[in-house]
Amino acid sequence: MLLLLVLSTTLATSPRCASAQAPLRSADANTSVHEISFRFVDQQTFAPSRLREQIGTTGPGTLTRLRNRVSFLPGLQARRLSFNPVVLQKDVVRLRQFYQRNGFPSAEIDYPATQLDSSRNRIHIIFTIREGPSVQIHSADFVEASSGAPFATTLPDALQEDWAAFRRGKLSVGGRYTDFERTQIKNRVQAWLRNRGFAFARVQSSASVDTTQYAADLRFMIDSGPRTVFSEIQVDGNASVDRSIILRELPFAVGDRFSADAVTEGQQKLFDLNLFRVALADVPSQPRDSTTTVRYRVRERDLRGYSGEIGYDTRSGITVNGSWRHRNFYGNSRTFLVNLIAETGYPNFLAQPSSQELSRRLRASVTLRQPYILSRDLSGSLSPFVEERLDPALAPDPTRPLDLNERRFGLESTLVYDFIPYRTVSFRHSLSRTQQFSALETADAERPGRLTVEDDLFSKSIFTLNGTFGAADDFLNPTEGYILRPTAKVGGLFLKSGVEFVQLSAEVSGYLPVSSYLEVASRVFVGSTWPFGESLDNLSRPSNPSATDRRENLIFQNRFSDNLFYAGGGSDVRGWSSRLAGGKVLRESSVLSDGFAYRPIGARSKVGLNLEARFPLPGLGSNWRTAAFLDGAYVTSGALDLTPPATAPSIISGPDGTPVSTDPSQVLVGTGAGLRYETSFGFLRVDLAYKLTPDALDLRAAEDVGAAVTADNPSPLSDVDTGSLQRFRLHFGIGRSF
Repeated sequence: MLLLLVLSTTLATSPRCASAQAPLRSADANTSVHEISFRFVDQQTFAPSRLREQIGTTGPGTLTRLRNRVSFLPGLQARRLSFNPVVLQKDVVRLRQFYQRNGFPSAEIDYPATQLDSSRNRIHIIFTIREGPSVQIHSADFVEASSGAPFATTLPDALQEDWAAFRRGKLSVGGRYTDFERTQIKNRVQAWLRNRGFAFARVQSSASVDTTQYAADLRFMIDSGPRTVFSEIQVDGNASVDRSIILRELPFAVGDRFSADAVTEGQQKLFDLNLFRVALADVPSQPRDSTTTVRYRVRERDLRGYSGEIGYDTRSGITVNGSWRHRNFYGNSRTFLVNLIAETGYPNFLAQPSSQELSRRLRASVTLRQPYILSRDLSGSLSPFVEERLDPALAPDPTRPLDLNERRFGLESTLVYDFIPYRTVSFRHSLSRTQQFSALETADAERPGRLTVEDDLFSKSIFTLNGTFGAADDFLNPTEGYILRPTAKVGGLFLKSGVEFVQLSAEVSGYLPVSSYLEVASRVFVGSTWPFGESLDNLSRPSNPSATDRRENLIFQNRFSDNLFYAGGGSDVRGWSSRLAGGKVLRESSVLSDGFAYRPIGARSKVGLNLEARFPLPGLGSNWRTAAFLDGAYVTSGALDLTPPATAPSIISGPDGTPVSTDPSQVLVGTGAGLRYETSFGFLRVDLAYKLTPDALDLRAAEDVGAAVTADNPSPLSDVDTGSLQRFRLHFGIGRSF
């Protein structure tokens, strides 16, 4: 109580704001902390969130505030955080020491503006901070530890220029001095040496700080030790995996110049084999001579294992994925994988509001992966497969189980070259025999316009070359840098194929941390397809097509549907369902209970742009984020005729006899905001998006349009009511938007 009285007296005699408030001497043991804030007199270097991490006094967060507001509900009690004047005094010392450690020796910390609300007996603590001038690094000397000679003169001639460039770049003098910065410089020097053969390098540092001149002179004493080569590679813990498999994955061999980066890269290569639960690399204790022994300690995974996943998607319903894996099939670290996928299409209640046709897929595949092909950086795989599916771009076939309308079997072959971690080039060939079951318009001149069930059986041969390049701080969860992903596809140029085309596309994503509060991310996508041969002939329908022309055009639309560009979805143009942004056509559905659905037309070319600003969410912890976004795309079919004819199976025509459809060339723009929560397996995302440029079908449910145009007295599309809620869409996802 004596400390409380002293504090209250001090606060009461401090300058106060002009607004009426109770004397701070009225604070007692029952006073609660209402809020903690910071006022900066001259400048602000650190964010309030970082300063709050330094103090012991805690204020209520957003969730606590919300809970307290509804504490009148049964079973809920308001949560109060007690005010402790002793802790507050210690907080002043903690903040002062924090600023001193970070280069502000004369920082002044006080709380004269702190306010007490006596009616509610709660206190708003306001720290006033005057940082003052900061200590700047004036000089940095690097000397040999034993002789005191300039370190550069003790290096081999071959490293002199490299060291000079390193000093100009990573060790430039200037900036605010902190103990952490001195440690960082020491670590950079030691890493530079260890990556150039000095396995036993030691670096010590000292600082002479002049608080009157606000200058610091740094001195680094370097004992580089002998320059070494790898003399022995020890491997501990391997049982079924042969030692030769481990050694071949390492990017160095006995006799090579020592490099700490190479040792770490070898550790990552062993993890990438997926054979080990643990792979640790170190340099054990040994004499400091011209040779170095390195050690890898591993713990193997179970060689055989099962895995399973279950999920839900609005287009494919409940999805089940099960696999059996052998991680060292007949030795040599080969992986043998048997995989089964079932996309059921059930339940479809989330597909109904979007007027989206369902997809189903049953797939079985066997994959044999070889991680080492002539080089540790080149791996390959072979994967025969068989698949039955309901392609939402084709009319369902009610004569087959589950309305499945396509069967495929074939072989997928892949080569992947990892030239830098997470920077890869892959070359893939997919060869399949495809059979599409769909009602097609007969070409019989005696029965024009009639439909007959015919199967389209064709081969499909597609070569794909893609890569991942760029420079980012983290390729899995980037916050700074850029990532480039170009792709080239060719169908039918080298082997006979029922689809013949060349497709080029590229996607570049950029990430920029503007401040501790704001991160800006953007993505640009461009892509175009050029059909040739038989595909071009049949997708460029003449102005007055015959029945044969219409039939062939529809056949190639169906064949080509997987090789067109689409827009919409939680990771594309938000506000629209997946693939339903852009041109679409109304058709009957034997799958949806509503009886009608929209089929996306697809595009020959696409240009897309995504902009997203990401912010922390105050009061909910560092795992929470919020975002505001603007998505846009331009899609066009160009000279290709991709709109199904009115006589196509299940296509609905309006009163004028033409298909109920929208223009396949459109500009699409959506905007909105969302929340993210970071978990161990990635971000959980929820985005609320708003269509800025809807077309005539986007604001009308397929069920309503279908009922209107197929009635005994059909109505035009313009008479169908629009729904304002159709402009909004909620997107859920896992991982970053892009």
